[in-house]
Amino acid sequence: MSQGGFFEFREKLARAGRAKPDPQPGSSGQPMTVSELTARIDSALRAGVPGSVQVRGEVSNFNHHRASGHFYFTLKDSSACIDCVMFRAEAARLAFTPEDGMELLATGGVRVYAQRGRYQLYVTSLAPLGRGALELTLQKLREKLSREGLFERERKKPIPRYPLRIALVTSQQTAALQDMLKVLSRFAFLQLRLFHVPVQGAGAAEKIAECLQSLGKRAPSQRPDVILLGRGGGSLEDLWAFNEEVVARAMAGCPIPIVTGIGHEIDVSIADLVADYHAHTPTEAAQVIVAHWRTAGEAVDLHAIRLARALRQIVASQRQRLRELVRHEVFRRPGDIVNLRRQRLDDLARTMADGLAARTSTARARVQQIEARLVRVHPGHRLALIRQRVEQLALALRHAALHLRRHQADKLAAIETHLRAIAPAATLGRGYSITTRKSDGAIIRAAADVKPGDVIQSRFADGQVESVVRDQKQMRLWE
Repeated sequence: MSQGGFFEFREKLARAGRAKPDPQPGSSGQPMTVSELTARIDSALRAGVPGSVQVRGEVSNFNHHRASGHFYFTLKDSSACIDCVMFRAEAARLAFTPEDGMELLATGGVRVYAQRGRYQLYVTSLAPLGRGALELTLQKLREKLSREGLFERERKKPIPRYPLRIALVTSQQTAALQDMLKVLSRFAFLQLRLFHVPVQGAGAAEKIAECLQSLGKRAPSQRPDVILLGRGGGSLEDLWAFNEEVVARAMAGCPIPIVTGIGHEIDVSIADLVADYHAHTPTEAAQVIVAHWRTAGEAVDLHAIRLARALRQIVASQRQRLRELVRHEVFRRPGDIVNLRRQRLDDLARTMADGLAARTSTARARVQQIEARLVRVHPGHRLALIRQRVEQLALALRHAALHLRRHQADKLAAIETHLRAIAPAATLGRGYSITTRKSDGAIIRAAADVKPGDVIQSRFADGQVESVVRDQKQMRLWE
């Protein structure tokens, strides 16, 4: 607030105190609400402070509210501070992001924030003071891209000496376009094409990058020979689109050579450092592209003179050689040379015939060897061998099966004979008998197995008989 404004504000308050208005809220006997008091303070501020003021101070407590997009910060000097807010719409237009410690010039209006009961500055624009935020941002980006090697000379593409298809990437409303066309229009055979893009303001950098990427993605036969990226002079803020990282990376990734002519001679942007050739102005950029076309006529004349001189030297040299050939022995006695050549031709013919015969014989032997090998490895031959082997194995299998069957039959007959020999019926046939107890059918193996009165059955080869035991104490057999 200016000194005069403060005194005028104080005088208004004094006059308001001396006046005898009608009773209002806050007068004797009529208390005000907090909202009414806050509204009166806001009205007094609006009446005593201009609607738009500029405040210079150092940024502190900077906070970028991600959800809303608003900026909240404090401007301070050595003895005072004021809270500031910058809404998203105004913040989006900034070419830089404020940081604590920056000295800025803020433009806006002072109003009361009723919910917190404090006054604050509602900022509509910010401008850096001193070195400023833009210079700091530019320096940081320049250091980052330099570390990545985007400014190195080794990665820069050569500018074509005689480009025919030239793409002008600029705005069609700029004076820079007219400056470039003034130079390029002198060469009517050039194929010029304008790609209109905004060269300043919000979104300009993205549009420039999209245009460069689109040109780079074209088929080689449809690409321009060179791209001229130009813009007239302006402030750092006006030229800021050419200092954006997205433009620098699009230029570095473009396969087409790029010549820049941005601003005046003292302006050097990030795009200039990445470009394959940096001209100081749009006019100079156009002159660089057609530099060899300007001297093309002189170059053609010079080459024509050199070609005529070289032809004269060749003709003179060939004439001298012709004179030497005329004096050569070949032309003085051509018959001898012909006879020698005929003899040499006969020798070569015999050598060739002998060589062909030898090679033919060798090739025939080789073919026979290969044929024999082919016969051995032919599938039909291999199948015949396999079929023969299978037949032999089948025959051997039949013989083995027959032999095994005979062997098993003989073995089975022997077992049958043995079983018949030891069978109970055979034993009975040799005069033996089998005696069992009739009551339970148990076989009686000893005299102790029966007692007097037991009925026993004796089985013989031709039948069986029953007996009653009277005395088991019989004389032992063979005693």
